[in-house]
Amino acid sequence: MMYLEKQILGCFLKDNTLLKDTNITKHFFQDNTNQLIYESMQKLSKEGSAVDKVTLMADNYEHLEKLGGVSFIENIEQDGDIENFPDYEKKLTEQFKKRSTESILKSWLSKDEKEVHQLLDQLQKVEELGYEEENDKNQTLMKLHDEAYQEQKTVGIPTGLESLDNLLGGFHNTSSYILAARPSLGKTATMLKFVKEVAEYGAVPIVFSLEMPEESLLRRMIATIGEINLFLARNPSQLIESKKGKWQEAINHLYKLDFEIHDKPMQTIPYMRSKIRQAKKKYEGKQIVVFIDYLTLIQNEGNFNSDHAKVSDISANLKAMAKEYDCPVITLAQLSRAVEQRQDKRPMLSDIRESGSIEQDADAVLFLYRESYYNKDSDDNTLEIIVAKHRDGPTGTATVYYNKATGKIGDLSNDY
Repeated sequence: MMYLEKQILGCFLKDNTLLKDTNITKHFFQDNTNQLIYESMQKLSKEGSAVDKVTLMADNYEHLEKLGGVSFIENIEQDGDIENFPDYEKKLTEQFKKRSTESILKSWLSKDEKEVHQLLDQLQKVEELGYEEENDKNQTLMKLHDEAYQEQKTVGIPTGLESLDNLLGGFHNTSSYILAARPSLGKTATMLKFVKEVAEYGAVPIVFSLEMPEESLLRRMIATIGEINLFLARNPSQLIESKKGKWQEAINHLYKLDFEIHDKPMQTIPYMRSKIRQAKKKYEGKQIVVFIDYLTLIQNEGNFNSDHAKVSDISANLKAMAKEYDCPVITLAQLSRAVEQRQDKRPMLSDIRESGSIEQDADAVLFLYRESYYNKDSDDNTLEIIVAKHRDGPTGTATVYYNKATGKIGDLSNDY
């Protein structure tokens, strides 16, 4: 046990970025000295300081002897193989879950049987610690697909909409994108269009859904691919035979694609970092593209005096995430009601809630607008994707086809 804990501390000393990615807390460590060392590491990391044996000694100068002296801290750096860190992290998590479960069971041995549901609730919280297993998908097909694009590494990843790619040049590594609109205007449908296209291109979309469960998102993707009414997709057993065939074809198509959906509630930036890090190792050699639905549902770990400070912290972390993991990060956001007060309902940058920091950190800001959203009598079946900010290119509007009934989105030039 103690050796494993030292292995993990050694990894943190060798690669400070692991401190930002991990879901480990001090309570995962059974040894009090290791707890104190880990707390000190996290403190230094959050302060922006280097975490090494010199800074650790300086930070713990007053009680250095209690920690085992200079030799203890010097020896930590010799432990731990960074390549094996995910395995160390998983083992420590499992050990902590086991200790927590035993502790809960012991405390409940004398409880009344009627209170057993409370015990089950506590055990469920323990079970949710750590990392859930990912679904296995067909690696071989995606590897063969990826080979066709290996020489295009400097080109952005296509959005699947030619008119939008003409403005953005696709999604680019290290770039943070904001996709914002009023509720029910088409944000999720647009995101899922991007997810499908990115996966078909050979990259790996990692979706963090803080609002909709995985099943709902997959159901919508199946309906859109099969051109099935979203309402009917809620109960596919009622579909006519031809549509059931389309339903199965869409499922088979999605089976062949590499993508992940994480729908755990109350997700934090460290949780997302850990999943991205795991994905980069799992899909080594493939490009990762991150989608987050949506911004203000991300949980902050610190204490903030205002919503503006909270959003600013999240926004800065999203940009940092894109740079550190060398991937595009596309985050959905809600617009304020201010847009409803104007005659022209097309959004502006100031319509983003707590817009200042978001506008500053994002490399590109995209808005959605539909005439039929505001005019119910309109038979307009188009969706405007407005590039309101683009740090490295032009702004403008890409007008595309949108079928609200199926969620299908495509270029107008493609027979729509």
